[in-house]
Amino acid sequence: MDNIKNQSREDNNLKTLWVLFSALGLLIIVGTAGFFFFSPDKQGGEIKPVLAATTLVTQEKVEEFDPIAWSRESDEYPGLEEKSENLIEVEVVSEEPEPVVERPAAVVEAAPVTPKVKTPVYKEVSQLVYWIQVGSYSSMTKAESVRVVLKEKGLTGTVQTKDVNGNTVYRVRIGAFNSKEEAEKFSTQVQALKGYEESFVIQSVQVKKVIVNS
Repeated sequence: MDNIKNQSREDNNLKTLWVLFSALGLLIIVGTAGFFFFSPDKQGGEIKPVLAATTLVTQEKVEEFDPIAWSRESDEYPGLEEKSENLIEVEVVSEEPEPVVERPAAVVEAAPVTPKVKTPVYKEVSQLVYWIQVGSYSSMTKAESVRVVLKEKGLTGTVQTKDVNGNTVYRVRIGAFNSKEEAEKFSTQVQALKGYEESFVIQSVQVKKVIVNS
């Protein structure tokens, strides 16, 4: 019986020692932690916390809107979010394009084109021709009257002037012909006329002007 009592005392003593050692260890831990968490300020002498306090931000739970459940439980329309005052309203103005007016093109009158007139260039060409000489007269009046008579007979005659020894002679001739044969053929018709039997064929050189730039 005594042994049991002694054993229980020893157990109580051991528990007490464990409690004391535990309390002492806790004090040491708390002191060490306080030393690290709080340090004296060298300039002001105030004790400032070494670690900044952490602010816990709680996040509100956003309730989801169920339109089907709302239509069954309430007759009101769902609330609308208020417009933030910081939002800037931008008014978009649509400008209508100006109508395009087609203007008629200016009519430019073309300047009249003056046709270029080509100046002819002549060249003198000598040619041997044949005449029927009807008569030679000293008067222009007599020569003209003979030419008129020949014209009435269907023969075309011309009056040519010639200076002979200082006097002007007027010759009535028919022609010119390019060949002697042709001239003699018409000469027989003239000789058959009364008053012109002495008609004859003569030759002469005729100078003509021929255009060379046509």
